[in-house]
Amino acid sequence: MRTIVNNRAVEYSDEGTGPAILMLHGWADNLHTFDAIVQELPGFRIVRLDMPGFGQSERPNETWGVVEYARFVEDFIKKVQIDPQALIGHSFGGRVIIKGVGVGIFAPQKIVLIASAGVARKTTLKSIVLRVIAKIGKVLTLIPPFSLYRQQIRKKLYGALGSDYFAAGSMRDVFLKVVREDLIEYARQIRIPALLIWGRRDSSTPLSDGEKIRDAIRQSEMQIIEGASHFVHQEKPREVAQLIREFI
Repeated sequence: MRTIVNNRAVEYSDEGTGPAILMLHGWADNLHTFDAIVQELPGFRIVRLDMPGFGQSERPNETWGVVEYARFVEDFIKKVQIDPQALIGHSFGGRVIIKGVGVGIFAPQKIVLIASAGVARKTTLKSIVLRVIAKIGKVLTLIPPFSLYRQQIRKKLYGALGSDYFAAGSMRDVFLKVVREDLIEYARQIRIPALLIWGRRDSSTPLSDGEKIRDAIRQSEMQIIEGASHFVHQEKPREVAQLIREFI
């Protein structure tokens, strides 16, 4: 399904009947990331969207940060006329929920954060050195014969940085603005029940990040799923859905 929000085409899905749940996907992902757990959650009206710049939705014209995404989701909620009882977010989607609830943009009864992002990385000597190397490598790719292998070299360099920067493509400025913001202070402002679901083997948003977010949110509980990684909701959909049902 498609709709127009703030003059921007947005892809979304709206299925089921019952209490409304809004699901927000992670970075470089789309609404279909939740397909498996949606099938395990009968009795709810589940709304999902491709956030701007991802999936089939148009990208932002400006360099958005987390709050701009939260404001857009707020406008989307008004456009499709839902009053979500719960917000569920994976990774970047969790980041948007933390900021949105923390500043009062969203007012759900409960939130579920699945492998949520939101803890900024500290700058280390290793990361500084890698970034310098990446910048030098970027210049080298403009010079023959290195220019013939530009994409491969850049992918290797950005992969060494351990980030999604290379994959961000035209959204790189947005990516940098988003990941540089630490949301722990906003998490401390959340006054509603929160369920955190984490995969034990998550290396993208490690368990230590989840523990920091859990400690910041007063009414929070954390469930750790063994053998799962960052996409725990896809790897263990029945377990994740069961936790969500019991919580909501």
